[in-house]
Amino acid sequence: MTSTSVNANSSGQLQLGGGAQFWVYLSPQNETAKMISKWRVTFSQGNWSDSISSDNPTKQIQTPNLSGIFEIKVELLSGSTGTWRQIPPQAGSHNEIGCNSNCASMVGIVADSTNPPIGAINAHFWTTWDAMCRTGV
Repeated sequence: MTSTSVNANSSGQLQLGGGAQFWVYLSPQNETAKMISKWRVTFSQGNWSDSISSDNPTKQIQTPNLSGIFEIKVELLSGSTGTWRQIPPQAGSHNEIGCNSNCASMVGIVADSTNPPIGAINAHFWTTWDAMCRTGV
């Protein structure tokens, strides 16, 4: 059995295997980190759920031996209304993400503009299923 650890633009190493894993990537395009200060991504399957947010953006989620299709909800805190608003996926992505138990998948968030209209939802998200996988499992 080969153990592989890789740095995934996060705080530490991903140890793949033992359940689907997830992380969130903020695109440098349109100064996303500046344009979108409060965000959260919730992953769920059945009665299991967990989230990654701007409070701990390098958090990595390891599921308890789950795999398959997970529902995702990507939200931004609107500065003008003070409410959480769901953002839409880019073309080709959906409000779900797939991940095998020996892999890690990621959600990317990208700002649409550095000068958005007031009150606009100024971002989209995309998904990469099974972005990294462990071999020899």
